[in-house]
Amino acid sequence: MFAPLLAFAAAAAAPAGLAGIWEGNVGTLPVRACFVQSEWGNFGAYYYLSRLRLIPLEAEEGAAGAFREGSETRSPRWLVESADGARLSARWTSGGRTLPVRLRRLAGGEGEEGPCGSLAFHAPRLAGVRTVAARATKDGVAYTRLSLDHRGRFEIRFETFALDGSGEAVRRINAALARGLAGDPPSWFECVRDSLGQSPHEGGFDESLRPAMIVRRWLSVAHHWDGFCGGAHPDSSNAYRLFDLSSGAEVDLNDWLNETAVRREGPRGSDEEIKTLQPAFREAILSGWRPEQAECEEVIRTADFWNIGLARDGFVLEPSLPHVAQACGETFTLAFDRLRPFLTEEGAANLRALRAEP
Repeated sequence: MFAPLLAFAAAAAAPAGLAGIWEGNVGTLPVRACFVQSEWGNFGAYYYLSRLRLIPLEAEEGAAGAFREGSETRSPRWLVESADGARLSARWTSGGRTLPVRLRRLAGGEGEEGPCGSLAFHAPRLAGVRTVAARATKDGVAYTRLSLDHRGRFEIRFETFALDGSGEAVRRINAALARGLAGDPPSWFECVRDSLGQSPHEGGFDESLRPAMIVRRWLSVAHHWDGFCGGAHPDSSNAYRLFDLSSGAEVDLNDWLNETAVRREGPRGSDEEIKTLQPAFREAILSGWRPEQAECEEVIRTADFWNIGLARDGFVLEPSLPHVAQACGETFTLAFDRLRPFLTEEGAANLRALRAEP
């Protein structure tokens, strides 16, 4: 879905003053551009102020100051003729058509994120981005679905939701669910800028948080993420999260399982505590299972880390697999009756209360 990071060769003898943020015209059309120069290569990106969609500029190996709009040999091309402290001059060509490029330097882009990942470069693209609300229901409970609306400017799809109510527990839960939309710049923008620190391609992802179950005390959330934010490969994950509606706290279902099911290492209750599944519990999850692909059997049977979700009829479990093995991912369910030997007293009490609900 999202292009992996490519290697970018440095264009021979590119103008020394190229790096930075620029604004001006391609022909008569207003644009904003950025360029990065580093030891390992040069690249850039730009967008038309009328559309605000990013266009990558990949350096052509061995061609002084030449950049392609993408990797295709027939893509439009920039040939930078000069760049100094104030002005950049170039030619834009496509087929038999040529347009002058005249840009002036803008302030900004000196931070760790670099010119192409800076807010100074992206400010016009972020203007007017909003959140769209729509009403929905789950398990007879009304809530508000929240979707990011960036007007088609970014390779981002983000959807979450908010519970009704004004109590402290609801406020805590809604704040956790809306974290991807919070901040200045918003958290979702970090993926865009992280990729642009390494390449002319902005990062992008598809993320959704949806209610999987709403009962008197518990909110179970299905959390999906699929995208590329820089690095060697795209990534994806499907996970469950659980919130206590009485307190607003997020709950780790590993803590409902006893030592027969979960091995704990590190300081108890701290961020450094590591929780992995014991072989006996993995055997219970995988009882009777046969993989569709033989090479997946060992990968799943030896997976130490699993995501656990709460459903009305038991636990939903999925192994956390490395990128190279994600094609082997499967979801398993373990009914309450089979969970009993592996539960703590608190976990057993919580499940009894859940089963007693209408």
